[in-house]
Formats: sequence, structure tokens, C-alpha cells
Amino acid sequence: MKILIGGAGKVGYNLAKLLSNSHDVTIIDTNPSALEYINETLDVLTIHSDLRNILTYQSLKDEYDYYIAVTNNDEINLLSSFFIDDYTNTKSKISRLKNTSYLLANLNKKFNIDYFVYPLKLTASNIAKIIDFPYANNIKELPYIEHKLFSTFSENDYQVSLLNSENSIIVGVYRKGEFLFLDESDFILEGDLVYILATEEKAKKILKNLSPSTPQEIENVLIFGAGDIGIEIARTLHEFGLNIKIVEKDEQKAQKAADILEEDVMVINASYEDENLFTSENLHLSDLAIAATRFDETNIIKGLFAKKLGIKKVICINNNLNYYSMMTSLKLPAVRGPKLSAVSQILEEINNTGNIYEKFFLGMEGKIFIKKIFSKTKFQAPKEKAKVIVIREDKILIPQNNEEILENDIVIEFNFSGNVAWIEKL
Repeated sequence: MKILIGGAGKVGYNLAKLLSNSHDVTIIDTNPSALEYINETLDVLTIHSDLRNILTYQSLKDEYDYYIAVTNNDEINLLSSFFIDDYTNTKSKISRLKNTSYLLANLNKKFNIDYFVYPLKLTASNIAKIIDFPYANNIKELPYIEHKLFSTFSENDYQVSLLNSENSIIVGVYRKGEFLFLDESDFILEGDLVYILATEEKAKKILKNLSPSTPQEIENVLIFGAGDIGIEIARTLHEFGLNIKIVEKDEQKAQKAADILEEDVMVINASYEDENLFTSENLHLSDLAIAATRFDETNIIKGLFAKKLGIKKVICINNNLNYYSMMTSLKLPAVRGPKLSAVSQILEEINNTGNIYEKFFLGMEGKIFIKKIFSKTKFQAPKEKAKVIVIREDKILIPQNNEEILENDIVIEFNFSGNVAWIEKL
């Protein structure tokens, strides 16, 4: 496919990097150093131009399969999506918007944009899912089925066969820097990051067994950082009726957050390192602490600090994939930050073709492919490292070679190659 990307920041760069392996990618930006770095590291076409200038669009190709507007300016993303229709035949358009108030406007029709991505809302929504499942680190919804993919750190050793059932299956574990697909005879070990495919009811029992020290309910939430993401998380979690406090050392950011959130959330302007404050304000009694700054190094330090205070449930916002493995090795649950959320959501939208859906797991290292079967076929296991699960009439099955896969079965393949060829042939 021919893909045009507006914006060469972190989101644009990561999209170009991941898409250029199999697509013809062009990227536009006004930042010459960003474009120079892309030219040196990626096989893509770069255009040094301003998306606000009509002349920019006159130099483009006649046709594109996608235009993806991901600059740091919402208005530029909207206007460029509007302008491009006058000069090219673009089949589909995706726009990233930071301002969640645009959700209230009917922008799809006004700007002829097919898909909007709201990164702040994505990250906040992913954290909100954990309120009903405090034992989980992350929860991923999958198409076609009611089962969800849950992850958690195990506090115990457990035999897999004791947790598997017709409504649940242990997919695998991340252990010592390697992901292992597990079978019935295998064991989960203390400290493993465990991935479980299960119905909600079954998942709650399994997650509680694996992480019994986690609070059963979340009532008091502590957020480190009053930037845009901290504010959006607080605003989203307030809808659950939770008691939320934000600690922010920058006075201007703290005042801005207080003005926006008003009386709904307590904003404390203080140093993150002030242990006396945490005791006097009872912050150490929080059920959940969220390290929500823009810097992963800070989030890691704040996450460890929260654990030292005795807070049982800690989440770190992961803004840079290079830090995901470090967070995991320190047993700090990582939730994708806004920019990584935007990248993953856009890639999933582009790569969802026909009746095959694509999702990411394990910090975007692993792929999940989901396909609904419309005609009976024989199962032959993929040659690559993978785990295949079949959902038949809401029950989980592990298919064997030469076994029949039936019409209306849902086939789910977990792999790390990113190769969709095997499931496409079913």
C-alpha cells in the first residue's frame, strides 16, 4: 500500500519504521533534523514542507491508500486531512487528536476522516479497565469473542493445568527476558508475567490466585504528574467515584490541573521525594499509584518509590518501548503512554484486513491474529514459534494436527514473527 504520514515526531517515526517493511511510505514534516534522521535509518521518502501550505499538496502523488495525520498540532492534523482531498485520491484517512473535547463534535463528516485516534483517552481508558480487575496489569479486548486477554505478575508457583478450563487458558509467560508459550504440564513461576485468555468471571478467580496481595478494590488513587496524561487519567477515574490525589512538583502544572479538575481531584504541589508529605497526607495508604509523567526514567523511580511506601498496586506509563523490558524486570506493570497507544491503534486499524484482526501484546513485541472461519478446514500447526487457540461456541479448545476446524470457529494465533501468512491460509 501507499501510505502518506503527516508529522515526523515520535508517532510518525515509529509508524514509518513499522510500516516501511511492507508498504511504500512517504512522510512530511518541517523539521529538517527529524527528516534527516529518518533518511538515515529508514527506507522511506521524506518531504520537507509545511502541511499548512497548499503548495505542499501539489507535489504529492495522485493516489494513496492512507493519509495518517500525526503532528503534535490537532488543527494541522484536521486541516491537512481536509486539504489533501483537493489534490489526491486518498482512500482512507486517520487523524490523531490530543484534545478529547473533539469527541463531542461530528468531525468525521465535516473533515471526511475515516478514523480518529485520541491517545490520551486510550491510555486513560486502559487504566480504567483495571478498576474492575485490580489483580490485572493489562486487559485487552478481542473481536468476535467475550474472552479477554489479561496479564499479571504471579506471586506463586502454579501448575498450568490447574488454571486451564473451557473458559480459560494460560497463553504463556514472560520470564527472564524471554516469552514462553506454556502447555498443561508446565509451571508458572513466582515473578512471571502471565498472560491469560479467559472470560471475565473466570479471570477474576485466576488473577486472585496468582496475585493475592493486590487490593481487592480500588478506592484511593495516587497519580504522580499533572501533565496532560495525568489530568486525563484523573478525569476518567473520577467517573468511578474514586478518591484521587495528584502530586506535581511544577507549580504551573499543578495550578493548571487544579483549575481543570476543580474540586473533583486534590492536586498537591510538592516534590515527589517528600516522604513526610506522603505520610501526613496518607498518600502511602493509596490502593493504586500511577506514575504518569512523560519520562519513563521518572516513572520507574516513582513506581519503585510507591512500592517502597507499601502501595500494593503500582502502574507505570510506558512512553518508550526501550524501557518496557526494564519496567517488566522490576515487576512494574506498564501501560502504554499516549504516543505508543496512538502507534499501536493506528497499526491495528491499518492491518485489520478482511476478517483477520491484528492486536499487540507484551509491549508490542508480540502479535495476536484473530480470524473467523467460514468453511470447514484441517488444522496444521504453524512452523514458527506460536500458540493457536480455537474458540468454539464460547469454549476454548487447543487444536491438534489434522483436526477439523469448523465453520464459525474463531482461530487466535499468538506469535512473535508478525507473520500473518499461516492464518490467512485457513
